[in-house]
Amino acid sequence: MLGLSVGLTRDEMGMMDDAKNCPSFDETDRLVLRYSEILTRENRVDDALYAALAARFSQDELVDLALTISFSALVNRMHATFQTELDEPTRNAVGDAVTCSLRS
Repeated sequence: MLGLSVGLTRDEMGMMDDAKNCPSFDETDRLVLRYSEILTRENRVDDALYAALAARFSQDELVDLALTISFSALVNRMHATFQTELDEPTRNAVGDAVTCSLRS
């Protein structure tokens, strides 16, 4: 799981779909998670969300964030299409890590 590799805890990963109730997430974390969900599900960012992002991130940081979210979505879609299994080193690293549920 990418989250573990960048320092998220298993509890944080399990609360990504309920970020407002995760005590270790700050407002920036919550904004990034909201942006990630909206970009992935709706593929559009309204003016209010963009303004909130632009108030916290530079243009270069926004480009990096958008690319990271987009590449993640691409990889997830490829894995979903081909129903790939985790390789052994990844399976060993993540073990029984919780996953973020998808809300519909």
